[in-house]
Amino acid sequence: ALAVNGAIGMWLSYEEATAASVGVQREKAVATAERVAQFIGEIESQIGWTTRAEWARVGVDQRRYDFIRLLRQAPAVTEALHIDGQGKEQLRLSRLEPDVVGSSLDLSGDPRFARAVADRVWYGPVYFRRGSEPYMTLSLAHAGRSPGVTSVGVNLKLVWDVIAAIRVGEAGYAYVTDASGRLIAHPDMSLVLRETDLSRLSQVAQAARAAGGSPQTVTGPDGRSVLSASAAIPKLGWLVFVELPRREVLAPVLVSLYQTLALLGVGVLTALLLGGFMARRMAAPIRALEAGAQRLGEGDLAQRVPVMSRDEIGRLADRFNAMAGRIQEAQETLEQKVEDRTRELTESLEYQTATSDVLAVISRSTTDAQPVFEAIVTSAAKLFAPWTANISIRVGAELHFKASASTLAEDARLIGEQAATIYPIPFDPARAPSAKAIQERRTLELVDTAAPDTPEFSSRVQAATGFRSMTFVPLLREGDGIGTIILTRREPGCTLTDKQRVLVQTFADQAVIAIENARLFEELQVRTKELQQSLDDLRAAQDRLVQTEKLASLGQLTAGIAHEIKNPLNFVNNFSELSVELVEELEEALRKAADALDPAVKAETAEIAAMLKSNLAKVVSHGKRADSIVKNMLAHSREGGGERRTVDLNATVDEALNLAYHGARAEKPGFNIALERDYDAQIGQVDLYPQEFTRVLLNLIGNGFHAAHKKAQAHGGANGFRPTLKVSTSAKPEAIEVKVRDNGTGIPTEVKAHIFEPFFTTKTAGEGTGLGLSLSHDIIVKQHGGSIEVATEPGVYTEFTVSLPRREAAAPRVP
Repeated sequence: ALAVNGAIGMWLSYEEATAASVGVQREKAVATAERVAQFIGEIESQIGWTTRAEWARVGVDQRRYDFIRLLRQAPAVTEALHIDGQGKEQLRLSRLEPDVVGSSLDLSGDPRFARAVADRVWYGPVYFRRGSEPYMTLSLAHAGRSPGVTSVGVNLKLVWDVIAAIRVGEAGYAYVTDASGRLIAHPDMSLVLRETDLSRLSQVAQAARAAGGSPQTVTGPDGRSVLSASAAIPKLGWLVFVELPRREVLAPVLVSLYQTLALLGVGVLTALLLGGFMARRMAAPIRALEAGAQRLGEGDLAQRVPVMSRDEIGRLADRFNAMAGRIQEAQETLEQKVEDRTRELTESLEYQTATSDVLAVISRSTTDAQPVFEAIVTSAAKLFAPWTANISIRVGAELHFKASASTLAEDARLIGEQAATIYPIPFDPARAPSAKAIQERRTLELVDTAAPDTPEFSSRVQAATGFRSMTFVPLLREGDGIGTIILTRREPGCTLTDKQRVLVQTFADQAVIAIENARLFEELQVRTKELQQSLDDLRAAQDRLVQTEKLASLGQLTAGIAHEIKNPLNFVNNFSELSVELVEELEEALRKAADALDPAVKAETAEIAAMLKSNLAKVVSHGKRADSIVKNMLAHSREGGGERRTVDLNATVDEALNLAYHGARAEKPGFNIALERDYDAQIGQVDLYPQEFTRVLLNLIGNGFHAAHKKAQAHGGANGFRPTLKVSTSAKPEAIEVKVRDNGTGIPTEVKAHIFEPFFTTKTAGEGTGLGLSLSHDIIVKQHGGSIEVATEPGVYTEFTVSLPRREAAAPRVP
């Protein structure tokens, strides 16, 4: 604190001293500038009476007498010169040279005459005569027409008297320079006589540029660091500087520094004395705390530290004793807590294992829910013994018995007998609590079935089996009850614990998953058969389409077949995607329960889930392929589509290329292909069906991407192969051409003649429908009146050329 306070004090002292010195220096500089200007002004006034109009009319003797009197009255004037209106020298009087009268020396071009006539007053530059004092010339123009000029030489040595009288502090000084930085007056006259140039000093250069300057810490003429202030003499262009050595400004700061150091020393000494005193006072209780902590660490839990004061150390001792007491208490109850915690962990592990076991059964039994029901009741009976567990499922307006289990053989026998005689029972919430639980979608508990208000069905069960406590947990699928898990026990007044309720609810959810899987699998089989039938119909339709010769008949047949299979196909696709999501949810549940699963069960379950997911993925893949076939068939059946209008062909081609490229990158892992564009700017606007033409471009570019990507995968990056696709446009005399060229696998010669036939494809199963090129051919040839050709070399390249007539495209035919 003392150091910071001292530093702040020194800084404030320095700022205060600097501000005070700056103020004084500025005032001195301004005052000196005014006195020098006054000195020159007085000389200007004394020679002013020789510039009147009537003075030029007096005789030479009178003018000579007036100049002699001027030299006597103004000691600074060393020479007086009269020049007439024609610039001729008429009279010259000097203290240093003989007088000259009537010399008529032509001075019309001399600045003493020309500048004075032009500006009325001319202040000449400073000059040094024969290495002596500095001089300047002052010229005043006479009044009247064709004025003459009175010019005098002024000895500036007298300015030294003004400068020498300036006092700033103990070692401050002032000096004067002209605009170029040459020294005019200085307390050290020898510097002036040597014509010292101070333009190298930063303060002089700055003041010369700004016609005065702000105070600054700089280097003085003698090389010392000084605080400088300046003021300008405007009419002369001179600069006055007042400077004070920086060490003199720092003197009060050094005094503050010494005071701060002295206070800091006293403060440190006082702190050491007080610290030693406090250390001795605190050492004893701290040692006592140390010893107590050591004994406590060695196992002496009865150790306590005596409290010797009520200060912070005393409160610390109180807290130490309280901590020791809690440690002793915790040690005494630790074994019981460990036993309770171990029991809880064992129970949780058993619950997790049971859940994973049921999940394993679910993963194995995707076509039948019965094994899952049996696994659930077996796990519940084992974990909740002596509770007996059974499951009933709602079928229409009845409840059907599905499975039961008990760790007690007699209870298992009684439940089996009752299931054979009582089930199925009517779905009546007033008579059967299980039906009520399903209807109200909540868990019901009967604490004593022998009570008078017990529903009819429960009373019959109690009478036949002796079960007094019952719990009914509903199976809910999307909010609708589809069955119950029933837990029974012979003792009255028994209910499940919170953890048991959570586990039973988990079992209920798993039973719903098993039921839903079986239902979906059954529907999948039905829909698969329907799909197979639809595919058979589709193949038959394909054969008919290949053989038909009329486009109208082909379109009608294709559209009819597509519409017939579209709805069942959509159902299969949606169901397949839903099944994949269910399998993914099953995998997520397995991952969450992974830590609690047996490794063998975990591996087997994961394998089954992966197999199920793989099979469903195949179904999804084939479904999507069939859906693509349907969409292309519908597109193939149309004759023209969209709006026909004039478009920028190059922009349309480039937009299709970008769209296909980004789509391929999103679909194909590791897709990387070089794109080349060569568009003919002369093509301009073309009249066509942009929607249908874009479909053709997307098909051709997509085929090129597929072929180049496939070849790149076969090369594996060897031989420096880089897949490339080039799209170009060109204007021909009678047509406009669009070319799509790739350096992919090419087209075999034997299949080249068939590529524009419907359902003909060179791609592997699942990669294409065989309708893309056929549809593209119809759009270009029959809709636009153009042509589409292919040039290829197997393993080297494939190039499709689309030609459109330069005239307006043919209008689509009216059906």
